[in-house]
Amino acid sequence: MKQQLLSCALVVCMASPAWGLTPVMVQDFEQASLQPTVWSVNIPAPTPSVQLSTDEPHDGKQCLRLHYRFLGTGGFQYLGIPNKLKINARVHKVRFWLKGDRSRCSYGLQVTDAGGETHQYRSLSNATGQGGVVDFVGWKEVVFDLDPPHETWGGDRNGKLDHPITAIIMTVGQPMEKADGKERLLAAEGDLYFDSLSVDSEKDAEETLGTAQVSVVSPEYCSEVKGDTTVILAAPAFRNTAVTVKCWRQGPGFGSDSTVAAVTLDSKGSGSFVFPADRYPHGPLTLRIGGVRGETKDNCCLQLYNKGGVSWNEGMPKEPPPAAQGMKLVFADDFSGPLSISASDPKATYYSHKPPHGSTDFSVHAFSDFESPKNPFAQVDTYLRIRASDRAKSSGLICSIKNDGSGITAKAPCYFECRFIGPNAPGTWPAFWLMTNYMLGWKGGKCPPNDELDIIEAYGGEGPGHPNFGFGYQVAPHAWEQPGVEKAIAEPAFRKHFPIRMSRLGIPSTWYETFHTYGCKITETDTIYYCDNIEVARHETMPLSKKEPLFFLINLATGGGWPVDLSRYHGVADMYVDYVRVYAGDRR
Repeated sequence: MKQQLLSCALVVCMASPAWGLTPVMVQDFEQASLQPTVWSVNIPAPTPSVQLSTDEPHDGKQCLRLHYRFLGTGGFQYLGIPNKLKINARVHKVRFWLKGDRSRCSYGLQVTDAGGETHQYRSLSNATGQGGVVDFVGWKEVVFDLDPPHETWGGDRNGKLDHPITAIIMTVGQPMEKADGKERLLAAEGDLYFDSLSVDSEKDAEETLGTAQVSVVSPEYCSEVKGDTTVILAAPAFRNTAVTVKCWRQGPGFGSDSTVAAVTLDSKGSGSFVFPADRYPHGPLTLRIGGVRGETKDNCCLQLYNKGGVSWNEGMPKEPPPAAQGMKLVFADDFSGPLSISASDPKATYYSHKPPHGSTDFSVHAFSDFESPKNPFAQVDTYLRIRASDRAKSSGLICSIKNDGSGITAKAPCYFECRFIGPNAPGTWPAFWLMTNYMLGWKGGKCPPNDELDIIEAYGGEGPGHPNFGFGYQVAPHAWEQPGVEKAIAEPAFRKHFPIRMSRLGIPSTWYETFHTYGCKITETDTIYYCDNIEVARHETMPLSKKEPLFFLINLATGGGWPVDLSRYHGVADMYVDYVRVYAGDRR
């Protein structure tokens, strides 16, 4: 915001939207869990406060109360009440009810778009330099027109209102008066009330707010199936619309994508189809159920475990991978025996945290122990399942070394690989990665310099606010506490190879549609990354990787700076690991 609040086209007491537009409520302030916030500029303590209030709401049982305090000294003071939301459709007007106190404070509106740009709407006359003045007592509906030319700043700076809109901010500025041709800032303190924030949209409520989702009623997400299985759908936003169901199927090479069914939902958005599980691969599967209605799209990823079906590429190959030719197998685990994971047992194969002692664990759903009631690990047939669970508030990581640095490691030349399938739920973060063994040099509170080689970091979730990595994944080298190496090798390699687009490399399926094998070969000259034995990235081997032993980590984390929401999948998401192998060659 500039020195003043610029004006917005204001229409008072407009009772209904223009013809052809739909009124859509975006915030009614009725949710008890809502935690409103307020920001302020140039306002000294005590700063303004907002809270839900049952005092004389205009609609329903609650409204929003703002307590403000402006001083008559200093620079122009103003505040904003952000309402975070997602508006997908084009909207032409924003409305809210405001209960005034005749304080002559100004009020206005800002909108934040998908590119992070702020839009503040100027009226054509720009008579007052403000959206409106609180010169009234009691409730009044105010309406802001978003169509006229307006000022923008920040974000992508393209000057366009890019959808989805991510926030609507109601602003309040301190009162001013003109005297002797000059504007004087006035002191004021009091309460203003807001209610029923809505928009006039070109689409219906579900399309406007992006609440259009394809949901599976039965079977339960992440459950086991066998034989012909009836799948029941509920998607009111896609009523009288066809949804398409796809699943990756066994076959030569990479296999192939298949259409399981095309289901036309009824007038209530209900429908069903039969999934012939015996015709599809045994083990973990992902059914992708997609709906399109106008500009609204949604994809539901139904994770299932097929107890029947066709065994296809399961288990550890007998032959070494091409990248490990000439090397010796130093470790392999196909998870066909009892799991050996522990936070405390030095004899266990894997440690269930990132050393030392999980002090740098990084998942929103906490990495939890095999021995605990929150255990995220399970052996299912010959797979390791790692589950992220809202109910247990847990997820899982296995590390090949312990807190003393002992465990499974290999020195260059060496090769590490892992075969897994991950979940495409919002905020999930499956990964397979290496680090040089910093625990051998750990002497206290600070970690010694070390290398990190992220063979795959995959990010789940689609749509605004998510990384949209469904088409690929991330390879990312890091040289921690080595700024020269980070700048010279790691950062250029990341920029060159970000992101890994699987289809462009001849790999037709994604990391969540079916299993893939991810590998990394470290030599004295080059570090090379693979997917299904296809080279996907390469960079100069970093100094520590040339000489120090490396260990591996496999995890299903959540977060990584992205919003986490497993609710559409009833709070669960699964990663299945088929096997992991480590090879090492002779050092010169």
